[in-house]
Amino acid sequence: MIDLYFWPTGNGLKVAILLEELGQDYRVLPINIRTGEQKQSWFQAISANGRIPAIVDHAPGAGLKPLSLFESGAILNYLASKAGRFLPPEGRVERQRVQEWLFWQVGHVTPYLSQLQVFKEKAPEPIPFALDLLGAEASRLYGVLEKRLQAADYVAGEYSIADMAIFPWIQPLRQGQDLEDYPAIHAWRERIKARPAVQRAYQKGREVAAGERSLVLQ
Repeated sequence: MIDLYFWPTGNGLKVAILLEELGQDYRVLPINIRTGEQKQSWFQAISANGRIPAIVDHAPGAGLKPLSLFESGAILNYLASKAGRFLPPEGRVERQRVQEWLFWQVGHVTPYLSQLQVFKEKAPEPIPFALDLLGAEASRLYGVLEKRLQAADYVAGEYSIADMAIFPWIQPLRQGQDLEDYPAIHAWRERIKARPAVQRAYQKGREVAAGERSLVLQ
């Protein structure tokens, strides 16, 4: 059994998608980040950074104690490695392709696109310098992804945890992007949206917090 400490943000949805794809037995434990539940000491004992998602694996291996993990990239790597799915095994170059795109998402996509969303949606008044800077970076990141997807159906060749990590963060309306300018991204996004496991993950997100902007697939 996996406990998933969750709120349906881009980062939370990544892990829910993988758990659904794996058919993993798990339970959702909502952490309402809008009311500050992530700041409670009991949760920070599980997630040292005080952020969702986090997991506790109650059966990490024979004779092992329950394992807690925070940081979405680490969680994706752990669950996929343990299951032997959506991440090629050690020693194969395809594994490194998955890793480079996963780390691209963690290091570039989330930081810049999340900041853009904050400045667009929550700043008391527009800050043109921040909006111009972050908007230009969003366009650059979309361009990087578009170029890759012109050469392959999925970012690492086969559908993997890298796609699961990137997908929830491609929210064009929130990020000032028009998918007509990115036909390969649009086609990739439609392929992933159609997956039953992705639909289930988003439905569970709606059951937790239907009003979260990350759940709008436009």
